[in-house]
Amino acid sequence: MIDQAELLMREGAFEEAKLILSEIILEDPANLRAICDIGIAYTETGENDKAIRALLHYISNDNSNPYAWEALGCARFRIGDINLSMKNLRKSLAIFPHNASALRNLGILYSIVGKKSDGLRLLQKSIRLAPHDYRNHYALSCAYRELGKNKEREKVLEQLLKFELPEVIRKDVEVSRIRMTLGWD
Repeated sequence: MIDQAELLMREGAFEEAKLILSEIILEDPANLRAICDIGIAYTETGENDKAIRALLHYISNDNSNPYAWEALGCARFRIGDINLSMKNLRKSLAIFPHNASALRNLGILYSIVGKKSDGLRLLQKSIRLAPHDYRNHYALSCAYRELGKNKEREKVLEQLLKFELPEVIRKDVEVSRIRMTLGWD
Protein backbone atom coordinates (compact mmCIF):
# COMPACT_ATOMS: atom_id res chain seq x y z
CA MET A 1 0.00 0.00 0.00
CA ILE A 2 2.83 2.42 0.79
CA ASP A 3 4.38 1.72 -2.61
CA GLN A 4 1.08 2.76 -4.20
CA ALA A 5 1.08 6.02 -2.21
CA GLU A 6 4.67 6.76 -3.23
CA LEU A 7 3.83 6.10 -6.87
CA LEU A 8 0.93 8.56 -6.60
CA MET A 9 3.30 11.12 -5.08
CA ARG A 10 5.78 10.70 -7.95
CA GLU A 11 2.87 11.38 -10.31
CA GLY A 12 1.87 14.49 -8.35
CA ALA A 13 -1.35 13.00 -6.93
CA PHE A 14 -0.63 14.12 -3.37
CA GLU A 15 -4.24 14.28 -2.19
CA GLU A 16 -4.82 10.65 -3.13
CA ALA A 17 -1.51 9.64 -1.58
CA LYS A 18 -2.43 11.36 1.70
CA LEU A 19 -5.60 9.26 1.95
CA ILE A 20 -3.63 6.02 1.62
CA LEU A 21 -0.89 7.21 3.96
CA SER A 22 -3.48 8.26 6.56
CA GLU A 23 -4.92 4.74 6.51
CA ILE A 24 -1.46 3.24 6.93
CA ILE A 25 -0.68 5.51 9.89
CA LEU A 26 -4.04 4.73 11.50
CA GLU A 27 -3.19 1.03 11.35
CA ASP A 28 0.44 1.52 12.38
CA PRO A 29 1.20 4.89 14.04
CA ALA A 30 4.89 3.95 14.27
CA ASN A 31 5.33 3.52 10.50
CA LEU A 32 8.11 6.04 9.94
CA ARG A 33 8.14 5.65 6.17
CA ALA A 34 4.46 6.60 6.00
CA ILE A 35 4.98 9.50 8.42
CA CYS A 36 7.82 10.84 6.28
CA ASP A 37 5.78 10.42 3.10
CA ILE A 38 2.73 12.16 4.52
CA GLY A 39 4.94 15.00 5.74
CA ILE A 40 6.28 15.42 2.22
CA ALA A 41 2.75 15.22 0.79
CA TYR A 42 1.56 17.86 3.26
CA THR A 43 4.42 20.09 2.13
CA GLU A 44 3.41 19.65 -1.50
CA THR A 45 -0.23 20.50 -0.75
CA GLY A 46 0.61 23.58 1.30
CA GLU A 47 -0.40 22.15 4.67
CA ASN A 48 2.80 23.45 6.18
CA ASP A 49 2.01 23.17 9.90
CA LYS A 50 0.99 19.52 9.47
CA ALA A 51 4.06 18.92 7.32
CA ILE A 52 6.37 20.39 9.94
CA ARG A 53 4.85 18.30 12.73
CA ALA A 54 5.05 15.08 10.73
CA LEU A 55 8.57 15.73 9.49
CA LEU A 56 9.91 16.76 12.90
CA HIS A 57 8.49 13.53 14.34
CA TYR A 58 10.08 11.55 11.52
CA ILE A 59 13.46 13.30 11.84
CA SER A 60 13.51 12.77 15.61
CA ASN A 61 13.56 9.05 14.81
CA ASP A 62 15.63 9.08 11.61
CA ASN A 63 17.60 12.17 10.66
CA SER A 64 19.36 10.62 7.65
CA ASN A 65 16.72 11.23 4.97
CA PRO A 66 17.67 14.20 2.76
CA TYR A 67 14.15 14.43 1.30
CA ALA A 68 12.62 14.82 4.76
CA TRP A 69 15.04 17.66 5.52
CA GLU A 70 14.28 19.27 2.16
CA ALA A 71 10.51 19.08 2.68
CA LEU A 72 10.91 20.50 6.17
CA GLY A 73 12.94 23.36 4.74
CA CYS A 74 10.27 24.08 2.13
CA ALA A 75 7.45 24.02 4.69
CA ARG A 76 9.39 26.33 6.98
CA PHE A 77 10.03 28.74 4.12
CA ARG A 78 6.31 28.87 3.37
CA ILE A 79 5.53 29.88 6.95
CA GLY A 80 8.20 32.59 6.77
CA ASP A 81 11.01 30.98 8.75
CA ILE A 82 13.81 31.58 6.25
CA ASN A 83 16.71 30.92 8.64
CA LEU A 84 15.49 27.47 9.71
CA SER A 85 14.47 26.76 6.13
CA MET A 86 18.01 27.42 4.90
CA LYS A 87 19.45 25.34 7.75
CA ASN A 88 17.17 22.41 6.83
CA LEU A 89 18.04 22.64 3.13
CA ARG A 90 21.76 22.73 3.94
CA LYS A 91 21.26 19.63 6.11
CA SER A 92 19.57 17.90 3.16
CA LEU A 93 22.54 18.77 0.96
CA ALA A 94 25.04 17.64 3.59
CA ILE A 95 23.42 14.19 3.41
CA PHE A 96 22.93 14.17 -0.37
CA PRO A 97 24.94 16.90 -2.16
CA HIS A 98 23.46 16.00 -5.56
CA ASN A 99 19.83 16.71 -4.59
CA ALA A 100 18.92 19.03 -7.46
CA SER A 101 15.64 20.23 -5.96
CA ALA A 102 17.28 21.08 -2.61
CA LEU A 103 19.98 22.97 -4.53
CA ARG A 104 17.28 24.86 -6.42
CA ASN A 105 15.32 25.69 -3.28
CA LEU A 106 18.41 26.83 -1.38
CA GLY A 107 19.51 28.84 -4.42
CA ILE A 108 16.17 30.64 -4.44
CA LEU A 109 16.46 31.37 -0.71
CA TYR A 110 19.99 32.71 -1.11
CA SER A 111 18.71 35.07 -3.79
CA ILE A 112 15.89 36.21 -1.49
CA VAL A 113 18.30 37.05 1.34
CA GLY A 114 20.65 38.94 -0.97
CA LYS A 115 23.26 36.25 -1.65
CA LYS A 116 22.47 36.39 -5.35
CA SER A 117 25.83 35.07 -6.62
CA ASP A 118 25.67 32.08 -4.25
CA GLY A 119 22.07 31.50 -5.30
CA LEU A 120 23.02 31.62 -8.98
CA ARG A 121 25.83 29.10 -8.42
CA LEU A 122 23.44 26.65 -6.74
CA LEU A 123 20.83 27.06 -9.47
CA GLN A 124 23.41 26.39 -12.17
CA LYS A 125 24.52 23.25 -10.32
CA SER A 126 20.88 22.18 -10.00
CA ILE A 127 20.46 22.41 -13.77
CA ARG A 128 23.62 20.38 -14.38
CA LEU A 129 22.23 17.64 -12.13
CA ALA A 130 18.65 17.74 -13.43
CA PRO A 131 18.60 19.37 -16.88
CA HIS A 132 15.11 18.08 -17.69
CA ASP A 133 13.41 19.74 -14.71
CA TYR A 134 11.77 22.93 -15.95
CA ARG A 135 11.60 24.26 -12.38
CA ASN A 136 15.40 24.57 -12.32
CA HIS A 137 15.41 26.55 -15.55
CA TYR A 138 12.55 28.75 -14.39
CA ALA A 139 14.34 29.58 -11.13
CA LEU A 140 17.52 30.32 -13.07
CA SER A 141 15.65 32.71 -15.38
CA CYS A 142 14.38 34.57 -12.30
CA ALA A 143 17.91 34.75 -10.88
CA TYR A 144 19.24 36.13 -14.14
CA ARG A 145 16.46 38.73 -14.12
CA GLU A 146 17.43 39.78 -10.59
CA LEU A 147 21.09 40.08 -11.64
CA GLY A 148 20.28 41.96 -14.87
CA LYS A 149 21.86 39.24 -17.02
CA ASN A 150 19.48 39.55 -19.95
CA LYS A 151 21.46 37.57 -22.54
CA GLU A 152 21.72 34.58 -20.24
CA ARG A 153 18.09 34.96 -19.23
CA GLU A 154 16.94 35.08 -22.85
CA LYS A 155 18.69 31.75 -23.55
CA VAL A 156 17.06 30.13 -20.52
CA LEU A 157 13.62 31.46 -21.50
CA GLU A 158 14.05 29.97 -24.98
CA GLN A 159 14.99 26.62 -23.43
CA LEU A 160 11.98 26.78 -21.12
CA LEU A 161 9.60 27.00 -24.06
CA LYS A 162 10.86 23.58 -25.23
CA PHE A 163 9.48 22.00 -22.04
CA GLU A 164 5.93 20.91 -21.41
CA LEU A 165 5.08 23.65 -18.91
CA PRO A 166 2.11 24.33 -16.70
CA GLU A 167 0.02 26.99 -18.42
CA VAL A 168 0.72 29.70 -15.83
CA ILE A 169 4.49 29.21 -16.24
CA ARG A 170 4.27 29.15 -20.03
CA LYS A 171 2.37 32.44 -20.03
CA ASP A 172 4.89 34.02 -17.67
CA VAL A 173 7.79 32.90 -19.88
CA GLU A 174 6.09 34.24 -23.01
CA VAL A 175 5.27 37.58 -21.35
CA SER A 176 8.84 37.80 -20.04
CA ARG A 177 10.23 37.30 -23.52
CA ILE A 178 7.95 40.01 -24.92
CA ARG A 179 8.89 42.40 -22.11
CA MET A 180 12.59 41.78 -22.78
CA THR A 181 12.12 42.36 -26.52
CA LEU A 182 10.42 45.69 -25.78
CA GLY A 183 13.12 46.63 -23.27
CA TRP A 184 10.66 46.73 -20.38
CA ASP A 185 12.40 44.05 -18.36
